[in-house]
Amino acid sequence: MKTKAQYVVAIWLANFNHEKELHNYLEVTYDEDGNSQSGFGNAVGLKHFDSDFLEHASFSNTMNAEEIISGVSFSEYFKHDLTPLINHDSLSAHNTIIFLFGKQDIYGAINEHIFSLANMPQKQLPFSFIGTIKFEIQNQ
Repeated sequence: MKTKAQYVVAIWLANFNHEKELHNYLEVTYDEDGNSQSGFGNAVGLKHFDSDFLEHASFSNTMNAEEIISGVSFSEYFKHDLTPLINHDSLSAHNTIIFLFGKQDIYGAINEHIFSLANMPQKQLPFSFIGTIKFEIQNQ
């Protein structure tokens, strides 16, 4: 029986001086009670998320949106919806794109709170929230 899985991807553009700075910001650590935290999660108000569904890509300002996301998981399902959300001006002010995926299917949900993420708080963040894109994939 074939079923469909519902996905959502939340997207941010960021600016980091070097890869180690980005890695440290995105890294999820756990305290002795098993609670997770990260600079990224704290900044965007996500107390918990499955970091296995977090991806990023660095880029130069000479690249277009499709080149930037060519190696990102599931990009073939959302690239046409993403390209209108970002333009040359927003890309030229950043060097990194961050993706956090949510999934919901008959087996359960992962990062289900991403489905209701619409707007991010406008506080001092090292990145800009672009938006969310929902898509479906046929399970086999």
